[in-house]
Amino acid sequence: MNSSAILLLAAFGLTGSVLRAQTSTAPAPDILVSGFEAFGGRTENASWKLAEEIAKAFPQEVRSLQVPVIWGAPLTCINNVKPLPQVWIAFGEGTSEFQIETIAHNLRGRYPDNHGTKPATPDVVKDAEPELHQTVKVEGLAEALTQAGFPTHVSQNAGRYLCEEMLYSLLHEQKQHPEALRLVLFIHVPPLAQSVKLAPPKAGAPAAKQKVDAEWLQAFGKQLFASMRQLGLLAAAPGR
Repeated sequence: MNSSAILLLAAFGLTGSVLRAQTSTAPAPDILVSGFEAFGGRTENASWKLAEEIAKAFPQEVRSLQVPVIWGAPLTCINNVKPLPQVWIAFGEGTSEFQIETIAHNLRGRYPDNHGTKPATPDVVKDAEPELHQTVKVEGLAEALTQAGFPTHVSQNAGRYLCEEMLYSLLHEQKQHPEALRLVLFIHVPPLAQSVKLAPPKAGAPAAKQKVDAEWLQAFGKQLFASMRQLGLLAAAPGR
């Protein structure tokens, strides 16, 4: 904007508002959700579908990232994210319930990745601690999600594959960058098209079943954010 235009706007008392409109930018999303690409011969991965659905539901505050099912990819992906988010919620495809993982080992299983390659080294991070623990108590979150109709439990076995590598890499980087990665979570997600048993409506009644699809995963994502906000793990949504 040239000086003549500024003087003209000043005459109408508009200078401040116009300049603020020109220079202001929306804050970068401070929550990152990640999921893995498809593996094992399947065409979709529930973890990435969930990450996509959350990003759609919260476009102003969430960015998403797909992680390759390749040994070493988790740490590379984390190091390539600039800037690091305050909150990183990672998802992986797992069992017939949602599992919040709390322990990660610096030890890889001898399983082939999507390239058909087994890990070149047994450790995720060279000369690092053998075991890292989630720093936040997540029992209340698991209980809140279960009460909302999404069977969830706390797990100490992330599986020795790329899921555990992702959690270990995040917890390791959190120790290196505590000012950035304030909160790290890893949650296993039931596979797409699987039927999940829900709590029966009353004692003695047969358990209902829910098919895992994009709509149900989005509902889980919205409930996850709502429960995390109620428990103080996430700040209130922008504008609220």
